[in-house]
Amino acid sequence: MIDTPGLEGEDSDVRDPAVFLKSYGNFSQEDYDTGVMLDVINMSNPELSEYMSLKGGPLVGYGLSYKGHIEIWWNKDTEVNESTMDRIYSVWNKNGKLADIEDIPVVFSRCSKFKGD
Repeated sequence: MIDTPGLEGEDSDVRDPAVFLKSYGNFSQEDYDTGVMLDVINMSNPELSEYMSLKGGPLVGYGLSYKGHIEIWWNKDTEVNESTMDRIYSVWNKNGKLADIEDIPVVFSRCSKFKGD
């Protein structure tokens, strides 16, 4: 099977490219400590579980980007809601402050769910 990157057919296992939605926080800080950022992710997991698509929420997933900020993937089939993004960011920002990161940098992108085996 041959797939065109960025195009998803019925038999394709290639994900749609992510589309930028909104960013929050301070991206001018250099060299975020990966361990601290992972601590913030772990602290945020329980509070964000209700927003995950498996529980009917808009998020496909989230994680630490190679650039050091948090990437959040919004389900492309769910309407984008700014107030929901604000609430989700407030969780990240609160936990970032607990880990001594002011205005934690977060990027929301829209993407498809991965349909694995």
